[in-house]
Amino acid sequence: SRLKDAEFVSHLLVDLLDRNLYERSDDCRWWALTPELRTALASAKIDASTLNRITDILEYINALYTVYTRIFVYDSTGHIIASSNPANEDSTIVGSKIDDITLSQVMLLQTDQQYYVTPFQPNILYDDAPTYVYHAAIMMPEGEKVVGGIGIVFNSTPEFQAMLRGGIAEKETVKAYYIDRNAKIIASTDATRPAGSILDLDADLLTLPNGKSASRIVTHDGHYSIMGCSASHGYREFKVTDGYIEDVIAVVFDSFGEIRNRPALGSNATVPIETESGKSDGVEFATFSINGGLFAIEAAYVTEALAASEVSPVSIGSSSERVGILSIQNESENKTYAWVFDLGYLLSGVPSIQDNSGQVVVIKYGQHKIGLLVEALHTVAEFTDSQINVTPISSEKNSVLIKQIIKANGGKLLIQGIDIAYLLKMLSNPFAEFDLDKHVA
Repeated sequence: SRLKDAEFVSHLLVDLLDRNLYERSDDCRWWALTPELRTALASAKIDASTLNRITDILEYINALYTVYTRIFVYDSTGHIIASSNPANEDSTIVGSKIDDITLSQVMLLQTDQQYYVTPFQPNILYDDAPTYVYHAAIMMPEGEKVVGGIGIVFNSTPEFQAMLRGGIAEKETVKAYYIDRNAKIIASTDATRPAGSILDLDADLLTLPNGKSASRIVTHDGHYSIMGCSASHGYREFKVTDGYIEDVIAVVFDSFGEIRNRPALGSNATVPIETESGKSDGVEFATFSINGGLFAIEAAYVTEALAASEVSPVSIGSSSERVGILSIQNESENKTYAWVFDLGYLLSGVPSIQDNSGQVVVIKYGQHKIGLLVEALHTVAEFTDSQINVTPISSEKNSVLIKQIIKANGGKLLIQGIDIAYLLKMLSNPFAEFDLDKHVA
């Protein structure tokens, strides 16, 4: 469910961005239709009073829209004639010229439905910080001749921060990013990775189709993390049919545990289990270790244990937890094959190291058998009812994989009991028949 949650949050984040920036493209086109602007720029000469009137209009608009740091107007040569918030550190932008690429793109706009957006990069109009600047053509009052343009400077730094932090609800374990198709960061909640730096991300995620999401368990900044990402898909006509292409990918990392070196078989993995003398009315459990921790399955379900080296990988599409097949000799002396599942992956989300040093616990459920890959076998021990405790979050309505906690050795050793029925529900087709004639091992 946390993998799905991560996908949902990343989809929400990129949707927030597209909807917000759609409004910016609308704003520049709408304000380009202002009659005073069209009339002034169509005239042969603009006097001081007209410039003051244009400036007042821009200041009024900008006061209503705090998502912009400034709104400016320029003539057909690209020279800025008026602007809200004109001061730019120790100078003014009025009288300066927009770049030639932007001017040429604006002069090519043919209708009031078209617009142009500068690439997300440092811009002198935003104190050399990276942002988008939205442009629309200002046309003559009568006709379609372009006589100038209007530009609006998006206040990207705080606005993107607000989107990201709002989407992740300020959770301390979660970091969120907007990146482009080259993994360059547009914005992030991570102070160590500012805009312009590169986010380390699997290459296949950078080619995620528009509107699609993905999630997986990864390592990030020394932690195991749930990663979710979504590629932008536009909003209404914005980035869909209007010709503007600017894909953005939203990425979230939700850390759930620090990476530690794989423990040697010690600690709980090799602690002997003490039996309670004089008591024999308990339930037998087969115990085994995974990453140094002890786990147990009721011995009634266990038929045998085999070396992991006997598992044969198969080259067919299957779920992540399925690692291969195992040949099993049944009671009629005929060989059958059973699927083997990585129990460590099911418990932690991290694939087990498959170096053939592990063991496979074969369990029988009804008439079917499957194998569970574990790190090492421990023992078979009997525990009384007083030693077996149901976990607090387990109930008839709320099933969990770890259903019981067994208190061994006077409560000094805790063993996690696995619910076989729930385990089988987690697996994809655990008892599917394997046809050796159709698959190559």
